[in-house]
Amino acid sequence: MRVKVLTHTPEPEKTVAAAARLCYSNAGACEIMENLTEEKISSFIQKLMDMGHMSPTEHVTFTFAIEGVSRTLLAQLTRHRIASYSVQSLRYNNPFKEELKKEDETEAAKLKSENETYLKGFLYAGGEKALYKSFIEESGVLPALPEEIPEENLSHYVRGIFDAAGEISNGSFTISFPGTFSSILARTPFKFTAEGERLLLSGKDAVDFCLHIYGGVDFAGSLFLREKLVELCTRSADFFSGIKKQAEDYIAYRYYCVLPQAVANNPEALLVYIDALETCKKSYLAMVKMGIDREDARYVLPMGTRTNLVVTMNVRSLYNFFNLRCCERAQTEIRELARMMLAEVKKIAPNLFKKAGAPCEATGYCPEGELSCGRYPVRN
Repeated sequence: MRVKVLTHTPEPEKTVAAAARLCYSNAGACEIMENLTEEKISSFIQKLMDMGHMSPTEHVTFTFAIEGVSRTLLAQLTRHRIASYSVQSLRYNNPFKEELKKEDETEAAKLKSENETYLKGFLYAGGEKALYKSFIEESGVLPALPEEIPEENLSHYVRGIFDAAGEISNGSFTISFPGTFSSILARTPFKFTAEGERLLLSGKDAVDFCLHIYGGVDFAGSLFLREKLVELCTRSADFFSGIKKQAEDYIAYRYYCVLPQAVANNPEALLVYIDALETCKKSYLAMVKMGIDREDARYVLPMGTRTNLVVTMNVRSLYNFFNLRCCERAQTEIRELARMMLAEVKKIAPNLFKKAGAPCEATGYCPEGELSCGRYPVRN
């Protein structure tokens, strides 16, 4: 998500102060503007905020460029009606236009080669054939010795071995392999320690190794044991952090979608989310190739689909928006947007937005009653 103020009313605080002062003065607005000092502006803005006299703030507007947010966020944002919106159209800006032109045969061939290499390692290490029965029958792949594997596909081969014979120990994050795989592991950039009949790697080295063998994995197309990946994510926060970043970039690139925070924090949910996105994308592409209009085929695209927009709000509307959406009970993505927008306007008009934000931060108590998040006491 990116947020930037494109433009705003010139001298916003002075404009609000002049408009408010006009209500109580015999002088005209031009004369008042000329005589306002920074000290007077700051003092007058403070009085307005303390009194809750917000109508003069409607004379000042801010226009934001907002990029990389979901259609779910857009549906929430447009409920704030006193604002102007311009939204990137999925009808005219198709995120899958290259894939609609032709199939990427080179990428498909590369993925097929990587998966066959994974299976060669998986089968070489004694992996259960039934797990990949249809793929093995279709490709005719057989186990392969380490020396037969080219360097560019080595990480996929080792991932296959890890899924078949690698173990994750309890306690500190440690992975281990039978000592019989020493020759292939020696070709990786990692130094394993021999302990009895096993080869061990612990701590940061183990995390880096796991990120290495899952690096560049196609979450929807590559072969890997989901249970093992989930276990790694559960055992190591550092590994999970790396996988989340990899998955977020993958989702943005492959599906033009946003990864919700709650989904990102659950490794099993993350994989389920990717499954759903893949189904939506395949259905969309299939319908368009059948001749269905893109504007109708897009009905199957998820609410997580990204969009860009331009939003203009006056200060009074922004106060209402920040009041509702900076609250901890607001949905995560729009709360992040609200806080980013508030940070931007505070750089331009700090006095004007001094009391803007979640209501608890301005008043010291929570108005949500029994629904309170607990950060501030609830008003009786």
